Amino acid sequence: MSDLIKVYKANKAQRKFRKWLFQCAILLSYIVVSQWALAQEELSKERKLKAAYLLNFTKYMSWPTDSGANNDFQLCIQSDQPFFEFMQALVARHNQGNNKMHIAIGHVQEEPLCHMAYFQSSVEQSLVQIRRAVVVLESTNVKQANSSIRFYTQEQRVRFEFDLAQLARVDVIASSELLKLARIAR
Repeated sequence: MSDLIKVYKANKAQRKFRKWLFQCAILLSYIVVSQWALAQEELSKERKLKAAYLLNFTKYMSWPTDSGANNDFQLCIQSDQPFFEFMQALVARHNQGNNKMHIAIGHVQEEPLCHMAYFQSSVEQSLVQIRRAVVVLESTNVKQANSSIRFYTQEQRVRFEFDLAQLARVDVIASSELLKLARIAR
């Protein structure tokens, strides 16, 4: 009988531990979800739209075959954490779909090569990893050498401008459908 009591007490302790572990997991998931939701709320509608445009640019542009962009496309971001996390979520959703191109996302200064680089603010130093990248600027206030695309606001709407000469320098071709939506830099 004492063996039965020992087994019962051991099982009871295991059940208590599992219950405690389950409660910890629930609490941890609540914290993670609330932090993610908070990060999503911090991002304005305008910046979410820019993120969506950025991802869609990859669908309407062609990179040279020797760039490796057709296999593993590297999207590099230089921005605040909420924007980066939102882009991560968009890219993850993109990669789960039936898209031809797999996109990897990283920080501009941490990646050895970028096919497209997005800048929220100006960077003073020369970055080798963006030498052949399509450089996208969050606004006309951001200054970055060799920029190909700049977002701007007109009549409270997000618009973008293409520098076709710079796109030609990096051997990237934008589709005519995309160019119809853009202002062309002179």
